Amino acid sequence: MSWSPRIAAASVTLALLAALAGCGGDDESTSDADARTATADSASATLVQKGLAELAAGDTKAAKVTFENVVDIDPGNVYGHYNLGVIAQEAGDEKAAMKEYDAALATDGDFASALYNKAILTESADLAAAVELYQKTVEVEPTMAAAFMRLGFALVELGRTDAGEEALGKGIALDPSMKDVQAPTYD
Repeated sequence: MSWSPRIAAASVTLALLAALAGCGGDDESTSDADARTATADSASATLVQKGLAELAAGDTKAAKVTFENVVDIDPGNVYGHYNLGVIAQEAGDEKAAMKEYDAALATDGDFASALYNKAILTESADLAAAVELYQKTVEVEPTMAAAFMRLGFALVELGRTDAGEEALGKGIALDPSMKDVQAPTYD
């Protein structure tokens, strides 16, 4: 069993819907600038939902265009950048994926899915840096079993066996199906 960046995109949908639930309300004192911002936020939120639906339907090409439109409307949109990163990562374009994850993290430094995916991309170049990203990931999302597993495997590879085994144990405790996950190769 392995974990795909696309799975995180589905989990982001729930976070997005929760964030959208807090938006709204009519305040007669809202300035024109606030109204324009609210309109742009609404448009980008609608596009994010459209892009997620396109990804779910397997239309990656359309989803990419949609998420590019999201970041055109709202350059700091964490979901637009994150999903562009997922699309680039799945296409094997690690440089573009890293750029998009960094853009998402510039908006929200605690965005666990972007931290996790960036850590995966970082493993081959700097395993110690990947460990730091995994540690931050599990700090902000203590129920992300896959992050505990990757953290554990990386720690064991770095010779920190006790800490690695502890992280692996937490991952398996959170999701018992993780016991069958094989360690990645770090070549």
